[in-house]
Amino acid sequence: MPTAEEHLCKATILLPASKVAYGNILVPWIWYALLCLNNGGKNKVKMLSQLFVTICLICLTACTFIPASNPSPQPPTLTITGWAGYMPPALLDAFKNETGIEVTYIGYDNTEEAISQLQQGAQYDLLIVSYQFIPELIHNGTLAPINRANIPNIRNLSATFRDLAFDPGERYSVIYQWGITGLLVRTDLLARPIKRWSDLWNPTLDGKILLWPIPRDTINVLLKSLGYSINTTDTDQLATALARAPALAQRVGWVDSGVATATQYLVSGEYAVALAWAYDARDAQQQDERITFIIPEDGTVIWLDSFVIPTTSTHPELAEQFINFFLRPDMSALVTNELVIATANEASWPLVKPELLANTSIFPSNDILERAELEVPLDPATQKLHHEIWRVFTLTRS
Repeated sequence: MPTAEEHLCKATILLPASKVAYGNILVPWIWYALLCLNNGGKNKVKMLSQLFVTICLICLTACTFIPASNPSPQPPTLTITGWAGYMPPALLDAFKNETGIEVTYIGYDNTEEAISQLQQGAQYDLLIVSYQFIPELIHNGTLAPINRANIPNIRNLSATFRDLAFDPGERYSVIYQWGITGLLVRTDLLARPIKRWSDLWNPTLDGKILLWPIPRDTINVLLKSLGYSINTTDTDQLATALARAPALAQRVGWVDSGVATATQYLVSGEYAVALAWAYDARDAQQQDERITFIIPEDGTVIWLDSFVIPTTSTHPELAEQFINFFLRPDMSALVTNELVIATANEASWPLVKPELLANTSIFPSNDILERAELEVPLDPATQKLHHEIWRVFTLTRS
């Protein structure tokens, strides 16, 4: 027949791992009590009373401090990167309130920077990129195909923005916002009005022109100021642009890193002209009525920004869920009303503020669009010349 000691050893071994410590505390007390009983101790009643109180206290402590064995899992966090100040917090809050999913938005200064960081291992679930980068990203295997079954609200997009040449069938991208490029001007600081891109060569504007440190946008300004198409592949025209680049680079300034709009530079009078977009115009005109937004007579540039999902995304289905949420009419209208940037979601147009829909700098008229150019991806030879031109700007400005 097993001894008292053997019974206690078995009891301790059978305790769950989280309770072994308590078993180790109880065993000596119980063992001591049994020995007293076996030896006919005179204080049996007192000993049993002390043992009972001790066991109760220890069990109470165990019940108090032993953690739950099945804690509820934490919801994942969706990481999105896009232009600084380009996604209203209200959209992210609405998504979290409805789904419980936290969204981290990381702002960048240009698309090239975001792509470089992605290639160096940065973890993004969803990116907002300028459309002209998409074909190369697809070719390089950087982007994951989008499961359109998870984005039924894609039907809300205007047919004008569906099945675009840079991504036939919308297999890898969904448009976020779009607009046109123009110039913000402090009219009271100009010796004469600016009507065409070539007016930027006016000597009175030396040191008074503000550009963004974005390669393609800067080179577009140079090409348009020389009377060329932004998509020119003519080697003579590109050679001329390369030769004129130092002169323009010496006459312009850069918007500082992390700054969302050019407003402060014009309000202060530091600059008289700035490359800008509709949201810059709205912000600037609210602060200073002397600032106007002009679209040069010789045409403008259309830009498109799109959502894409990298192959390295750890939450691709959540990324698609977010895109579908954004494409709800009320959410797309929220973004347009807050950012003052055009949406391609035609189902949301009735919810957009009427004054924004009527503003041709935000929703351009057909006349403006007919004189506008859409950037196309560059062939390798032209891309090489663009790199040389950009290098001139960076060296001159450094």
